[in-house]
Amino acid sequence: MNGAHKPRRLRWPATTNTLALALDGAAKPVYGDIHKILQIMTAAFKALRQGVATELQWSVLAGGLDVSKAIECHGVVRGLSGHLAAAEIALQHIYNRAKLADGWRPAVLYFNELDAIDTFVTLHAYQFKQLSGGELRRAIASATGQIRSNGGKVNLVDSAAMERMAA
Repeated sequence: MNGAHKPRRLRWPATTNTLALALDGAAKPVYGDIHKILQIMTAAFKALRQGVATELQWSVLAGGLDVSKAIECHGVVRGLSGHLAAAEIALQHIYNRAKLADGWRPAVLYFNELDAIDTFVTLHAYQFKQLSGGELRRAIASATGQIRSNGGKVNLVDSAAMERMAA
């Protein structure tokens, strides 16, 4: 050893703007993005209610339910677990009737399923309006991780597919 010290390294990059990062996490999500997500959820529920829903539309509702459960778990909007559990049971029953060995056949909803999913869609919209951008990203990441850890598949719906569902 020649007695020379290693050069000192900075812990944080000099360009990190912590205030901007904090504001980004605390700011409300862009209204247009939230509106588009809720519009897709509403369109999927409408198709399910009419008995013409595709498996992708059912999946959109099931994914929204997973996000709602993650929001409930994180404690941002609490007290909805009973309604979310009822919607989860209804969606599972619908899936069991619609998923056949040879593919997907849209199922007709029973009144209690219709009521549970309608309540869920309304509460999901309420939850979204209460969240900051950071909370929404954490809830989505948590729901995605939960789905994957249970052996499920996460479907990412591109904007073109979303437009077709909303139409």
